[in-house]
Amino acid sequence: MKKKKNNSKNSSVFLDLDLDEEVDTELEEDIAQSIDIVNRNREELDNQREARINNKFQRNANGKIIEREKVKYQINFKIIIVVLAILIAIICFLYNYGVIFGIKFNSNSEVLIDENKIELVTKDSDLYGMYNEKLYVFSNNTLTLYNNKGKAEWSHDFSESFSPSIYVNGKYMLITNNSTGTMYLFEGKNEILNQKIDGEIKSAFLDKFGNMAIVYSTPSGYNNTVGVYEKNGTSLYDVHLENENIVSIEMLNNAQKLVICEAMTDSSKIGVRFRIVDIEQNEENQIRDVVTLDNQFVYDFKVQGKNIYALLDNKIVSIEMDSGNIVTLKEFDSTQMMFVALNKNYYTYLERNIKENKYVIENVNYNGNVISTTNIDSVPKNMVSGEYVNYYIFQDHVYMLNKWGIELGSKDTNFTPKYSIIFNNNKSLALVYTNKIYIVNL
Repeated sequence: MKKKKNNSKNSSVFLDLDLDEEVDTELEEDIAQSIDIVNRNREELDNQREARINNKFQRNANGKIIEREKVKYQINFKIIIVVLAILIAIICFLYNYGVIFGIKFNSNSEVLIDENKIELVTKDSDLYGMYNEKLYVFSNNTLTLYNNKGKAEWSHDFSESFSPSIYVNGKYMLITNNSTGTMYLFEGKNEILNQKIDGEIKSAFLDKFGNMAIVYSTPSGYNNTVGVYEKNGTSLYDVHLENENIVSIEMLNNAQKLVICEAMTDSSKIGVRFRIVDIEQNEENQIRDVVTLDNQFVYDFKVQGKNIYALLDNKIVSIEMDSGNIVTLKEFDSTQMMFVALNKNYYTYLERNIKENKYVIENVNYNGNVISTTNIDSVPKNMVSGEYVNYYIFQDHVYMLNKWGIELGSKDTNFTPKYSIIFNNNKSLALVYTNKIYIVNL
């Protein structure tokens, strides 16, 4: 085999064979393939080198090769600040409300229930509830606010001694002395109204703007007058109704519209009636009936959009306010239904499953979609339902479950309390006993 000098400008490897010598054909093919691989690798290396040169250099308008200008990267501090702000907001939200969704940053940071207590001898005439996410206690003519650790943060003494009725909506609290017709309105920790009306107060209702609907009887003979007032005490309008017992009132459109539920007792049929008062209509159209429900009683109702969602004796219904059409959302047997409650955007119930000898907890949107279903083995003594968390009170413990069916834990207790109140953004439950109040924290 003779090598032949390569005078070609092409640097590719080649092989020249002496035709006079016998050559193994297979060996010749293997050598040719090897040479082809070497040539392709060399070509690839040349392409990579050319690409690197093109990335670093370029030709100007005159065709001269010059080095490319380096790209300068600038840091946008506004974007960084926005991203950091979003991250901080998410962390703060999870720190404050993550426990509602079953997220805990430190499971060992819980305070024992025995340390969260209020030493107070309670009476049957005392009142309890939630105001500004604090626990309020009205006792001995004094209103006191407690935090979730059982510490008193604010109190207000009343000059007159009376048995009050208390109504709360958001940052407003209305306290009425029904016998004297005096009403006290608080915004936060400030008393912003102390006013007396000419009549005896039967009941009162409050909206998120501080507007008040006062149901009272007058010395002149009107037994069922609804007086609507602004938070500064200015009278907006009066509505004179028949001698029906008003079960509840919901104020809409900044108190320009009232949804009134009345218990009917003036006929042979006992039932309830929903009516709407709209002062923006002509005088003859300001009061209209929505629907009458014979042989029923309304235990609670919520207004969402154009619908009234009402809890009746044996079912939950949706009532369209414009047409009065009724749609049954849930029917139940009183022997199987243990607890049921309406919330702002959903309802919850605990029902006995006779076939499986279990109890079912179900949370359902008002549009009919089931949010969560949970099975438990025994029935609690009581259920306290909140906007996000439901507390199930047994003889010796409290079981906590959020609306999405996530178990949030259980806390041991001594025995069943007299009253139970949710506060602190659904994260705390006050258990009222005769000689103290225990506070359960998530």
